[in-house]
Amino acid sequence: MKEKSIKQNKKRTREILLLLLVGIFTFSTSLAQNSGTIHVSGTVKDNKSGETVIGASVMVKGSSTGTVTDFDGKFQLSAPADGTLVVSYIGYTTKEVAVGNKTNLSIVLDEDSELLSEVVVIGYGQVRKGDATGALTSVKPNELNKGLQITAQDALIGRVAGVNIVPGDGAPGSGGTIRIRMGASLSANQDPLIVIDGVPVNNTSISFINPNDIETFTVLKDASATAIYGSRASNGVIIITTKKGGLGGSSKPQINYSSNFSISKIPEYYEVLSAEEYRNVYSNGTIKLPEGESFTLGTASTDWQKEIYRAAFGTEHNLSVGGTTKQVPYRVSIGYLSQDGVLHANNYKRFNGGLGLSPKLFDKHLSLDINVKGSMERENPVSTGVVGGAISFDPTRPVYESYPGNVGLGYYMWMDNNGKPRSQGAANPVAELKLSDKLHTTYRTLGNVAADYKIHGFEDLHLNLNLGYDIRRKKEEETIPDLAPSMYISNRNDGRGKFHSEDYRNSNYVLSAFANYIKDISPKHNINAMAGYEWQRFWYSNNPKDVVKDVVDTSISDEDVLYLISFFGRLNYSFNQKLLVTATFRADGSSRFSPDNRWGYFPSLALAYRLTEEKFIRDIKPLSDLKLRVSYGQTGQQDISGYHPYLPLYTISSNAAQYPFGDQWLYMYRPNGYDPHIKWETTSTYNIGLDYGFLNNRIYGSIDAYKRYTKDLLNDIYVPGGSNFTNKLNTNVGDMEGQGLELAISAIPVKTKDWEWTISGNFTYGKSKITKLTTIDTEGSYVKTGGVDRNDLQIHKVGETPNTFFLLKQAYDDNGKPLEGQYIAKDGSVTTVQSDDNKYITDKSSRVPYFYGLSTHLTYKKWDFGINGHGSFGNYVFNYQEAKQSLTRLYGDGMSGNISKTALERGFAKEQYFSDYFLESAAFFKFDNITLGYTFNKLWNSSSSLRMAFSAQNIAIITNYSGSDPEIYKGIDNNIYQRPRTYTLSFNLNF
Repeated sequence: MKEKSIKQNKKRTREILLLLLVGIFTFSTSLAQNSGTIHVSGTVKDNKSGETVIGASVMVKGSSTGTVTDFDGKFQLSAPADGTLVVSYIGYTTKEVAVGNKTNLSIVLDEDSELLSEVVVIGYGQVRKGDATGALTSVKPNELNKGLQITAQDALIGRVAGVNIVPGDGAPGSGGTIRIRMGASLSANQDPLIVIDGVPVNNTSISFINPNDIETFTVLKDASATAIYGSRASNGVIIITTKKGGLGGSSKPQINYSSNFSISKIPEYYEVLSAEEYRNVYSNGTIKLPEGESFTLGTASTDWQKEIYRAAFGTEHNLSVGGTTKQVPYRVSIGYLSQDGVLHANNYKRFNGGLGLSPKLFDKHLSLDINVKGSMERENPVSTGVVGGAISFDPTRPVYESYPGNVGLGYYMWMDNNGKPRSQGAANPVAELKLSDKLHTTYRTLGNVAADYKIHGFEDLHLNLNLGYDIRRKKEEETIPDLAPSMYISNRNDGRGKFHSEDYRNSNYVLSAFANYIKDISPKHNINAMAGYEWQRFWYSNNPKDVVKDVVDTSISDEDVLYLISFFGRLNYSFNQKLLVTATFRADGSSRFSPDNRWGYFPSLALAYRLTEEKFIRDIKPLSDLKLRVSYGQTGQQDISGYHPYLPLYTISSNAAQYPFGDQWLYMYRPNGYDPHIKWETTSTYNIGLDYGFLNNRIYGSIDAYKRYTKDLLNDIYVPGGSNFTNKLNTNVGDMEGQGLELAISAIPVKTKDWEWTISGNFTYGKSKITKLTTIDTEGSYVKTGGVDRNDLQIHKVGETPNTFFLLKQAYDDNGKPLEGQYIAKDGSVTTVQSDDNKYITDKSSRVPYFYGLSTHLTYKKWDFGINGHGSFGNYVFNYQEAKQSLTRLYGDGMSGNISKTALERGFAKEQYFSDYFLESAAFFKFDNITLGYTFNKLWNSSSSLRMAFSAQNIAIITNYSGSDPEIYKGIDNNIYQRPRTYTLSFNLNF
């Protein structure tokens, strides 16, 4: 019985196992039938034209499986039977398609109307990108291909056609020069107007803005786009929009932390004589001492350039938190930057913070945009004179030396035969760096509250109010102790130290109020009308202070205020999204001018014709976008030195210029020069442009040509003696014209599942010519400019480009070697007289007529690689650093100095400051940065990621210029603080 029971149990167990296996098999088969991988093929087409879409991405949702369509728009891949395909392509709306056990799919993509509806920020409002009628460019900083960006302007270098940015020198945080279409002025300010979150700011350095806080730059170039700003817009406008919080409406905080760690070094040293080469010059008879004079070289071997330069380290940390709390979008950011300069003692620190709130109230009828930013910049600057000092100081002298009474504070200095410091000796460059304690501290805060109220029951009408401010205080302090070497050759030349300070304060308050009416009159007709008022107040003060032992401080404080009042309006009309018209008008009143000339009026008109809306154009299959733009407009300029140049003002004398009257010393008042008739400078611009796109905007760009006329130039001219209280007056004399061509192109040659390659480039031609300069122009009339060491190397002259070099034509021997002190006169003879009568107009200017930018970016899965570069040609640079060197610098008056190797080979006994031998082409191409990065996704959740990158900046330059770097805005190379080569390791964490 027991055996039978065991057998029955075994049989029952086998039956249960068999049933279980059958059940598992049945369930697996059913599962395979419902969710197994199947082979799917299909075609992707354009919904409008029915044409196939080449290169569309087809991905299995939630996986890395995917492919792209071929030349016939077809694709094949394996996908789950119940899976979903995500189909995307540039210029189309991304579409999700359920597989549903289908093995052949026909997928239709719709054009992405958001591309044309993408909002671009313009003056006092926004416009759909497709409706823009002016020459404007919107730039979003490239987070993956940017290198180390210390200042905001670094993000624009080489990125925009028509915008030339010459970076600052090698000092960290130094401001560069921005010119849009070369600038329209001559003596007046040529900087573009900068507007930050709706607040027009002073044209001071924008280094206080953290580049990581910037969302977009919008560059307005033609008068149609800039005329709405009227005053100060002749030189273009740059609108900076900062990042906002709550994107996507998520209540979960989005946190970003980024950091950079960098090391910088000088690209190259100036080639001067080494200590050994220097001694050989003295021993081989090159230097002949005056008869009866003895001189002994030092025993040291000092490389002065290596003594003043160093490897510089930098670090940067940024943290931002954004999201939505209680339906209020917010963003908070803080940042810290510390960057050493490659010159010893040079450092720049920036602490900054920002807060942005964007609540919507009253059923989203009232939108508020509240922004507050603050920064503190601490800079330890250095004098660039130490660069020239290190080049020219005797390499046989030591850095350190002790003298009785601690004179020189332990540093070597030139002493006479009696052991006293020489007042005409060169300064020890290391002592200059180490003993001069300079500190510049800048506090700045900028903020605004912008309100947009959409009237209840009449939602087409918006009322806008913007209240903004920009407050800045900069304190400059310099302390040099007693007995420092430099105090024996400057200040009082007796070793007494000094303390100097400047306390600059600036404030700028703005109120803008405008109404905006937007209405679709019918399906084909749309209008957008705006009218407004603006009030702006600028105030500044400066309180200098000089402290020297036993010396009376003669510093004079200064303070003034300026007001701008404006009325403006704009009307946009659109017909069937095909014909677009924009008209603007602005009236500006400036307290800088007298009541009779106070107001300037600046109109503009622009037309745009979207040709791709026409059937005969639409049938051209490769063409995806084509828009023709034509515009005319006027802008104004009033930004000159002095807030009241039309008033007869007086300046009070200093403590050192008092007049005795009996037993009292009285202050005197000196009349200043003035022009009661000074008025607005006005620029008129004609522009024609074409926006284009091919292959669904895989290739896109723009072409613009312009002609510009500036009249009533605010110009500094010399006036006859006795006709005014000055011999040089700023008044309205002169006209100038300019013209240019701008090309921009971007393309995506490769876009697959794993690879994407983008390239972009821009090219600009721009030229200006002076057509009137003085009241009565003659062949020999010109205005000197471009001065260095009281040597003017450039002129402004009718018929010439501004800043044209005015030099002596160098004479050469039969072997092509320059003859010292000999020049070709205007009659062809050889002369040795260095007078203006023998100089000639070189037709070569420091202003850049041709410049361009190139960039490319390649991604492969999680890797990314990018290169940026820019260059220019057609402009010239004068190598003053070389022109001021001669054999006489090797020895004179009992002191020795160094020179370059080329100066020794040239053999000039004296300096030749005006010889065109030193005028060289400034053409160059510079590799701005090379970046390699890798991104780690889904670190601990789906929204977390970390990107690591290594970049090299200022890595190489291609040029024939004999100096270190030809990219110098003023075109005169003298004691230039070289821009360093920088290597950076970056981390960017998002979660």
